[in-house]
Amino acid sequence: MKVAKIRQKIISFVGKIHLPEYVFLVLVAFLIGTLAALGSFLFIRSVDFLWHNFFLPTSSFCQSMPFYRIFIPFLLLIAAFLLFILAKLYSPEIYGYGFPEFLTNVNLKGGIIRIKYALVKILAAIITLGLGGSAGQEGPIAQLGGVVGAITSRFFVASEQRRRTFIACGTAGAIAAIFNAPIAGVFFAQEIVLLGDFELTNFMPVIVSSGMGTIVSRVLFGSKPVFHLPLYSFINNWELLFYVFLGVFLGLLAYFFIRVFYATKAYFDNLPLPVYLKPFIGFFIVGVIGMFFPQIFGVGYAQVQAVLNGKMISNLMFLLVFLKIVATAITLGSGGVGGMFSPAFYIGAMAGGSFGALVHHFYPNITATYPAYAVVGIAAFLGALTHAPVTAVFLAFEMTGDYYIILPILFATVTGIIVTYAFSRESIDTYELSQKGIDLHAGHERNILNAIRVKDAMTPDVIAVPENMTFREFIRFVRDKKHTCFPVVNEKGELSGIISFQNFREMLAEEGSKDHISVKEMKTKDVITAFPEETLENAMGKMRYHHIERLPVVDPNDPQKLVGFLSQRDVWTAYNKALLTRMGRERKEE
Repeated sequence: MKVAKIRQKIISFVGKIHLPEYVFLVLVAFLIGTLAALGSFLFIRSVDFLWHNFFLPTSSFCQSMPFYRIFIPFLLLIAAFLLFILAKLYSPEIYGYGFPEFLTNVNLKGGIIRIKYALVKILAAIITLGLGGSAGQEGPIAQLGGVVGAITSRFFVASEQRRRTFIACGTAGAIAAIFNAPIAGVFFAQEIVLLGDFELTNFMPVIVSSGMGTIVSRVLFGSKPVFHLPLYSFINNWELLFYVFLGVFLGLLAYFFIRVFYATKAYFDNLPLPVYLKPFIGFFIVGVIGMFFPQIFGVGYAQVQAVLNGKMISNLMFLLVFLKIVATAITLGSGGVGGMFSPAFYIGAMAGGSFGALVHHFYPNITATYPAYAVVGIAAFLGALTHAPVTAVFLAFEMTGDYYIILPILFATVTGIIVTYAFSRESIDTYELSQKGIDLHAGHERNILNAIRVKDAMTPDVIAVPENMTFREFIRFVRDKKHTCFPVVNEKGELSGIISFQNFREMLAEEGSKDHISVKEMKTKDVITAFPEETLENAMGKMRYHHIERLPVVDPNDPQKLVGFLSQRDVWTAYNKALLTRMGRERKEE
């Protein structure tokens, strides 16, 4: 009740001072960016507290004592146990990689986010990352910013479009805060969260929120960048060719990562075990890997910094690429919670560094040292994995502040995305959704229509016209009918054609007897049909392409057997019913 009164007073005050809507949006964006940055700060400090005060000192002690090394896998079981408690207290839905679901909520469900569920999921990410799980922090932080935007939109009872804008503002502010990169924050929200929805009404508030997130971040974290990057040196124009080859390598690696991740996730999903037990198995396996290669634990920024400082041997870098892929896939696939940006940085730096060490060994006079390739590798692999080249390029630029590195990054990133896209049009965030028939880029309508079958929308009682009916009889027949298109059947009741107003409108203007003309002579023999199990999206595609309003529905085993009729009105009636049902369910879940 108090919240409603506060909201009413704010709205009343805005109305009294005649504040333009865009100014109001900018002020709200200031608020969202500030709160998102504060949330990011609390998240990172929470992860750091668990990591530096418990996991890192304990695991380092075990590593230093050969006998105690066998206890390292059991450290990760603490994280699995805490996740088990959260899942029991709330829901097992908290398990697993959650960013695809977040994108679905923003782009297909009108920005409706279950606040309590999202906050519990973020807490699960803190536990996973702080206690050794191999995953990233940026995805959960972006979702935390989205929660800030969702709460703000709920406070102001915002429309669907405004709700999506506020969520984008939150993610922009959160990402800008952790990377000290306002431009990258804007493009992350627009390119990844809103899937390229560059509307002016979205753009200005997102810019403001991202800028505010950066300002607050610099107050809390200082102005230092996430990574201390080496000075980039561009040796020779021929070196661009090596960056193209690097892009090819990273594009293939990104596709490999996507397939390994979802294959691992599918393996754990299909294990005939309780969902609560799977994280214990996965985390223990990651712990076993970490017994010998502790570099795979956690977010991995320290290891990325070691590569950028030129303090890691090439053979180890190359091996860690694949160990990190496996460790991340197992952590998130078994039920751990986290994001993909940090693993992308890690894998891109290691892969770029090992590639750079190789080419510099054979061509030392025309190539830079491997840290330069590691920097480019971070951007190129991130772009290929997320299919977000603009975000990757600007993020790398803002982290380096070096104009000279833009050209190599562009060459490698564009090449990497082309290669990955050749194998998979879906990114790491949309791959599984596409396997389920969900196309985020399609929007609400197409995805709802894809979920409904023709048999659930068609009219089973079909009014058919015998082909031996005369034209005069047909005119009397259609006089009291609502439709202008009818199926034509032969003596056996089989579909033999279709007749519509287009077939007989010229005959209406002609004088003379129409008794000698039959429907059989006027019908269209080439009939466009639909099948009962076909989706409404496919059926509507046929209607649009052929400019027709109704489709006969036939038995797939007997194309002449008429089982129903589907009109555009039937399609939209089924769509509206499904939409209302879904909205009611989502409101209950919110």
